[in-house]
Amino acid sequence: MVGETLIVGGGLAGGAAALLLARGGVPVTLFEREAGAHDKVCGEFLSIEAQDTLAMLGLDPAALGAVAIDRVRLVSAGREAEARLPFRALGLSRRVLDAALLDRAAGAGAQIERGVRVTAIDAGRVRTAKGDHAADRILVATGKHGLRGSGAPRDSGYVGFKMHWRLSHAQAARLAGWIELLPFDGGYAGLQLVGADTANLCLIVRQETLGDVSGGWDGLLATLLRDAAFAARFDGAEPLFQRVLSIANLPYGHIRRDSPDGLFNLGDRAAMTASLTGDGMAGALLSARLAAECILSGHDADVYQRRFARAVRPQIRRAMLLQRLTEMPFALRIGMAALQVKPGLLGTLAGSTRLPGWRRAAPQAWA
Repeated sequence: MVGETLIVGGGLAGGAAALLLARGGVPVTLFEREAGAHDKVCGEFLSIEAQDTLAMLGLDPAALGAVAIDRVRLVSAGREAEARLPFRALGLSRRVLDAALLDRAAGAGAQIERGVRVTAIDAGRVRTAKGDHAADRILVATGKHGLRGSGAPRDSGYVGFKMHWRLSHAQAARLAGWIELLPFDGGYAGLQLVGADTANLCLIVRQETLGDVSGGWDGLLATLLRDAAFAARFDGAEPLFQRVLSIANLPYGHIRRDSPDGLFNLGDRAAMTASLTGDGMAGALLSARLAAECILSGHDADVYQRRFARAVRPQIRRAMLLQRLTEMPFALRIGMAALQVKPGLLGTLAGSTRLPGWRRAAPQAWA
């Protein structure tokens, strides 16, 4: 019997790891700082790789209200390039998906401790506001948040924003089936439906660009709405959060290759790919799968960390190259011109930035 395991963080990586370990007979306790279901900064794009893992976990995104996405549209400088995706993606709120995953983990026997703030990890112990806990191994799945004693990844100078919007019937109809990418000076936005009339807008912007805009989020949004294409997508739309969700110090391109402290780092703490490829959720789920496999096979954190790094390194390199090109106005203009001539290249780019094994994933049945 593998000894007890503690997991810090109840997002996709933490919830999936808890479920897999509990299924394997491992005593596991998960600490989640939020007391209930909550939203978080995320593009909420479920690629084919993510769907494959969710199916293995016994979760049906369709039953949770996911909407199908099978086309991509790039909008820049008054031009649009459109193509079919080489796979069927889904849009689904993280509030819904994460809660469903934790419920399933609890049903498998994992102990889920909500509303518990972890303050530090020290010498094989997890320190919380409610007391200390020791275990044979510790999995850190706190996403982009830092935690004392867990070796936070470096900052790459990006800030993320997220807002859900209720669209008009016409706006929702235009967006149905599409993921839209809208590059702008100093960043880019991703827009897709996560419900019949609910869209997720996720923006990534460089810190220096944000510093040049007065008013923070309000100033940035006002600047973007001066663009006709952007304004048309949000004219009359209703923001659904009381305040925008944001997170700073996003370590894009980070890959953790070993674990000198013996911790199993999952999700964005293990590696963080460029958001515009839509593979962040798939990467988080993959880290949970590999961590659980290593633990159940008796391997330590170093073995897991190396395996995960090897699996994601090619995708992250391609994704970061693509992100850098979209941030170069000259390269973006050339790319848009090429896509006007051969729009299918957009779908090819989407396929080239997948994690390994996506072509083997079983197709999803959607009406």
